[in-house]
Amino acid sequence: MPQVAIVGCGPVGALLANLLGLAGVETSVHEASLDPYPLPRACKLDAEIMRIFQGAGLSKEVTQLVERCRGMDFVDSDGKRLFTYEDFERSPILGWHEDYVFQQPLLDRVLREGLERFPHVDLILGSEVTDLDSVDADFVVACDGASSVTRRNLGIGLTDWGFDQYWLVVDLMIDGDPGLPAVIQQVCDAERPATYVPSAHGHHRWEFRLSDDENHEEFEDHRRVRELLRPWIPDGLGEIVRAAAYRFHAVVAETWRSGRFFLAGDAAHQMPPFIGQGMCSGIRDAANLAWKIKSVLRYGASEVLLDSYETERRGHVESCIAMSIEAGRLVSRQVLELPTPDIDEQDRWSRLPPLMEGLFSAGTDNRIGHQARQPRVVADGTPILLDDIGGSDWYLLSRVAFPSSNWCKTVLVDDLVDLDGGLDLLLDGRAAVLVRPDRYVFGSANEEFLGELVDAAERLVFGRGRLTS
Repeated sequence: MPQVAIVGCGPVGALLANLLGLAGVETSVHEASLDPYPLPRACKLDAEIMRIFQGAGLSKEVTQLVERCRGMDFVDSDGKRLFTYEDFERSPILGWHEDYVFQQPLLDRVLREGLERFPHVDLILGSEVTDLDSVDADFVVACDGASSVTRRNLGIGLTDWGFDQYWLVVDLMIDGDPGLPAVIQQVCDAERPATYVPSAHGHHRWEFRLSDDENHEEFEDHRRVRELLRPWIPDGLGEIVRAAAYRFHAVVAETWRSGRFFLAGDAAHQMPPFIGQGMCSGIRDAANLAWKIKSVLRYGASEVLLDSYETERRGHVESCIAMSIEAGRLVSRQVLELPTPDIDEQDRWSRLPPLMEGLFSAGTDNRIGHQARQPRVVADGTPILLDDIGGSDWYLLSRVAFPSSNWCKTVLVDDLVDLDGGLDLLLDGRAAVLVRPDRYVFGSANEEFLGELVDAAERLVFGRGRLTS
């Protein structure tokens, strides 16, 4: 019997299975389809997601299929720039550039091929799970999409956030340079809001708002699609690979856990795509849940630890939903006052909010709950990213010696060469910073309180009385 069963092998389920495979957890993945979905869906990911792929041992493969995203402009119906999402070039503070574009079928293939590394991970194709009692596993994670059968069978409802629009999504493949904008365009137009995404390897995406009185099916006809594309490209240019009307809405499951069952990705939450955080949020779910399941199954932590999954992820997802809705209102010109772009500050963190609740130090360090910086350093004469030294569990970046344990590795600053000052920024004048397996900052301490910092993490994760080696 597997320790964990995953229902659905889209990006979220496949990534979770890779992380559990690395953790040595016996895992089965049930996928109803025999073949990966062949058409583009998600097409944008950010630095934190690339960092998660790095931790899954797949960054080399993913790097080959992504292209760097050059930014996002909000423009009026004539293409005149209203404001830029960011008015500066972000340095790769998490070890990766801020945003990337990709074609999802290629990513799906990489994630599935990654499972072949693990003899203890079993991918079962053509396996549609309709009877939850038939799934023998300690834990079951539903990654079976927005219409999740698992969620419905568990009787878990959805909370509606009141955003409900139909949009036409158009995907084209174009050879060569069509002379289109190099950055994402959010067209702020009350009559026909639109989005253009210059994606990877010849893939281009447009999204057009459909009004309630329009025949949505009519717009899936390629002749009508060409009419919408005419202001952008000449008739006949490129191959339309998909034109489909989709409902953009925002919902969150009422609960993300029911006994041994968990919801992740679209099964737990859905949001409009205007800031490109739908799939990214699901990948974060997987990264959060994976290390906690590992702690329970490999290190003997209490199952109560798994309750912190929803506690931490729900608030973050809801913040992303709120940001997505606001961007959608701006594109539809329901908001007339333009927001202020971020500014280039040396001590900046992600443009997304931190985790506000959960397993963190009670300290006053304002970096707690943010993604830890990941500088490029030299170790033993080799340039390397910091996480690759820290490993897949917790790590303590420290200026002073401190014993490693089976769950937390100490990385001494004196053993590294800081190539860009990133270590000093991460430590921020303290003796050490403790980084969680999902790379969020747990806390930091000066030398005299270092033991208390590590003990606090151990108590929160493993409870009292657990023996560490």
